[in-house]
Amino acid sequence: MAYQGKSYSKQVKPQPKPKKKLRIGRFLLVFAIFLIVMGLTGLAGYGFFLERKVVSRPAATVPLVEGEPVNVLLIGMDRDPESADEQRRLGMNTDTLIVAHLEPGAKQATLLSIPRDTRVQLPTGVEKINAAYSIGGMDRLQQTVEELTSLEIDRYVMIDFQGFERAIDAIGGVEFDVDKELYDPEGNVHLQPGKQHLNGLQALTAVRFRHEEMGDIARVERQQRFVEAYLSKIQETNVVDWMNSLRKMSESLRTDMSISEMGKLATALQGDEAQYTTHTVPGTFLEVYGISYWKADPAGLQEIVSQMKN
Repeated sequence: MAYQGKSYSKQVKPQPKPKKKLRIGRFLLVFAIFLIVMGLTGLAGYGFFLERKVVSRPAATVPLVEGEPVNVLLIGMDRDPESADEQRRLGMNTDTLIVAHLEPGAKQATLLSIPRDTRVQLPTGVEKINAAYSIGGMDRLQQTVEELTSLEIDRYVMIDFQGFERAIDAIGGVEFDVDKELYDPEGNVHLQPGKQHLNGLQALTAVRFRHEEMGDIARVERQQRFVEAYLSKIQETNVVDWMNSLRKMSESLRTDMSISEMGKLATALQGDEAQYTTHTVPGTFLEVYGISYWKADPAGLQEIVSQMKN
């Protein structure tokens, strides 16, 4: 699938990404936080129901060691069961990939965003990393991420577009400062620049848009800003609305983590002393036979990974 933004040649210089520290996490990590609500509010019965609904395969055979670092792959699926576009309705490509390196004992989390156009080797040849899941399912996606980053993936959390949209609507939408004119592929949403209240569909448009000069890289930055706005909203949301959001999202959520594991990790990383750092896989734009890729910088990536581990 060709890159949807502007084409780039091999001469484009690398775009270094400064390290950012946030009080709370980043896009998709917040959905794991939703799953903790039942534990923090004593809703154990609902937690049991939810676990049966969202755990798509038995929890990993290797248990997580309490207090030890954990690598969680956070996945946003390029799929909307209600879309009029067949490719989006049936699609199995990943739209967002983030490796969350969580250190509960130190109350630290580092999140590494992998652009969807990152060029990788798959069994079918050289492809974009967003095709890994459609080619070989979760095992292939996990192996590909591990080969790219040298980080062993312990668990995953996956959500699709519909789940994201419903979760935003369930809390009454989010106030967000739109940085530029944004629109969706189907022409249902057209946002003008400026601070405004976004519903679920509008929010999905904002975090997915990449028809711009920096494409996926600019989108990552917009996602970071949206999550900060989103988290500001949910801090003011009552428990009933949180649970409603969780219920609506559960149809679109899949994971191999138990509710207990999520609860322990999220609880350990709460509080003002918790530190969150974000990175994006460094690299350059590369065009091959008319297809645009993000070519990872191995040395720069390993430097980031070393920082994550240490």
